[in-house]
Amino acid sequence: MKWGTITIAAIAGLLIGFAATNLAYRNRILRPPGPHSFVDRLSADLQLSPDQHHQVEDLVRDSRAKMEQLHQDFDRQHHDLIMHTHDQIRTLLTPEQQQKFDRDFSHPGEHHEHQHDD
Repeated sequence: MKWGTITIAAIAGLLIGFAATNLAYRNRILRPPGPHSFVDRLSADLQLSPDQHHQVEDLVRDSRAKMEQLHQDFDRQHHDLIMHTHDQIRTLLTPEQQQKFDRDFSHPGEHHEHQHDD
């Protein structure tokens, strides 16, 4: 009786695992074995010629570089806007308020830089 229960549990586990894996593949939670990059999948699914494959690779590479530049530009502009707003708020304050503002409300990057200046 004990072996029968173990066997049933093992079979149930295998069936549940198979069903869960199948569901994950269908819902694109897991990727099936084979080409994994976008270009490789595109090439395999559309049967691109070697020349088309290289052209698509170049386009995707250029696009990624442009996206990275956009992210860097955004990060810089975001930082600049925060610092500009910080400076504008500071100009509205009295000297006493400025001291407290500088101590308690400095920008985290600015605060980190001041710690290294000591």
